[in-house]
Amino acid sequence: MQALNYAIADMLPQLADWERDQVVAQVLVRVLSFATVPVWHVPDPVPVSELRWKPLQAVEGGYTNMGPALREVAAAIGPDKLENRALRPAILLVTDGRPTDLGDEFAAGLGALTSFPAGRASLRLAIAIGHDAKSEFLDQFIGDPSVPVIVAGNTEEIAERLVAASIAVSRLSEGGADQGALVSQLLGTGSGGPKESEDHTIV
Repeated sequence: MQALNYAIADMLPQLADWERDQVVAQVLVRVLSFATVPVWHVPDPVPVSELRWKPLQAVEGGYTNMGPALREVAAAIGPDKLENRALRPAILLVTDGRPTDLGDEFAAGLGALTSFPAGRASLRLAIAIGHDAKSEFLDQFIGDPSVPVIVAGNTEEIAERLVAASIAVSRLSEGGADQGALVSQLLGTGSGGPKESEDHTIV
């Protein structure tokens, strides 16, 4: 958790710098933390340049229940919740493990998220913290075989991946871009940066 908080605090100014170079894009951020029960850490959309990060706190004995978290996100971006001029919502899932609600709960949460137009059209990326954190459930969350799960193994990698993934979803929300190609480009695959393994996980 300490590494994640450090990475987020490092990522936000870099994302704000990127946003200042854009002509029409504004990045609004909200954050949902989840363990056994999801809790909004940043409940309302805040311009990234105005967000002052308050560290997340670990939940002692908490589970990694993704289903309820996905339902909470679905409720936040559901019908009549987004402005008409808003770009497609971008959802970045950061986790250090497999969901503990492996049965119908995870599937129900993902189903709720994709049951309406904005949820189906949302751009979804997943960052797995730790090389053992990747799972088929993250692939299901992404819902696009051309988009890899992004793996971060240490604090520096977490910050790098967060910046790259956040810029990727911001650009992709504008439409007309190939998701897999843009994510790979931003993460530096094939150019001396992070490499793709045979299962298309970026490490």
